[in-house]
Amino acid sequence: MSSFVAVGRLMRTHGIFGDILCKPLTHNLERHSLLKKVYLEFSNGNVKEARISHSEIYGDLWRFRFEGLGSPEAVQPFVGAYILIPESERLPAPEGEFYFSDFEDFVAIDSSGSLVGKVLKATEMPSVNVFHLLIKEKEIVAPWIDDCILNVDMENKKITVNLEFIQALI
Repeated sequence: MSSFVAVGRLMRTHGIFGDILCKPLTHNLERHSLLKKVYLEFSNGNVKEARISHSEIYGDLWRFRFEGLGSPEAVQPFVGAYILIPESERLPAPEGEFYFSDFEDFVAIDSSGSLVGKVLKATEMPSVNVFHLLIKEKEIVAPWIDDCILNVDMENKKITVNLEFIQALI
């Protein structure tokens, strides 16, 4: 579902009225109030449209209630699903920040400006964010650390990599 973006992940049911807690995957915790019609993506790849009838902030999480679902048993199958919205509804990233999906179609260059490969995607990992790069027809995972990624040029869709560091990964 490349024309959609995930804004949250449903975690567990809450209470007796069919509420479910959601971990936000967005920089704006107030984003929940704009969510009405959403799509739920399940681990098996199935996608289902759903309507949120009530939402609120619950600590650092969101608490949702979906239309027509009034019990914990009714929303239990949603646990683990991602909440998706059309990419056209994505909020702009704050100044100086970005979304991982912004890195699609980027190229990887070395410090002299020579083409090294291309960026397949950027992902968040538990300890460090990474770039998945295609270099010499081989996919490598490069940590987004100063020793490896020297510069990110959003305007020209390029990342500059430390070629010596990258060579050790190949």
